[in-house]
Amino acid sequence: MELAGPSLIVVADGRQARLFEEHRRGGPLTDVTTLLGDLSPHRPEASGSRGGAHDRLGPASHTGDGPTPQDRREADFVGLVGVRAAEIMRRGGYQDLILIAAPRALGQLRQAMAHARVTVAETEAHDRVSETPASLRTRLRELRLGA
Repeated sequence: MELAGPSLIVVADGRQARLFEEHRRGGPLTDVTTLLGDLSPHRPEASGSRGGAHDRLGPASHTGDGPTPQDRREADFVGLVGVRAAEIMRRGGYQDLILIAAPRALGQLRQAMAHARVTVAETEAHDRVSETPASLRTRLRELRLGA
C-alpha cells in the first residue's frame, strides 16, 4: 500500500452500508455513502420464517433447508453494495479497497469483489456500521499495523 493513494472503505452488514474515502493513508475519513445510490429494498418485506406445512394426522413441521426470505433479502442487499462499490472503485481511481463487515456480509462482499475482479487490501469480520469515522480511522490503523 502506498501512503499517498486514496482508499475506499466499505462498512456493511446485511441491512445497511456506509462508504468512506481516505485520501491519504492514516488521514481523515470522508463519508461518501451517497455514491452507493438507492439501496432501499426492492422486494417486499420478508419474514425470518421458512414456512411450514401441517397435515391433519398430527402436528408436523415441514420446513425447507434453504435460506429464509430474510437471508435472501440480506444477500441481495450485500450483493448490490458489492457491485456498486466495485464500480465506484474502478471509476474513482482508488488504490486500495478495505471491507469491514459482519462475518456473513464480509464473505458475500468478498465474493462480489472477486466476481468484479477487484482486489481487497484489508478486511475485518466485525459489525461496525454504527461506528463514527474517528473510531473507524483508529481501527484502520490497527488493521494496517497487523498486516
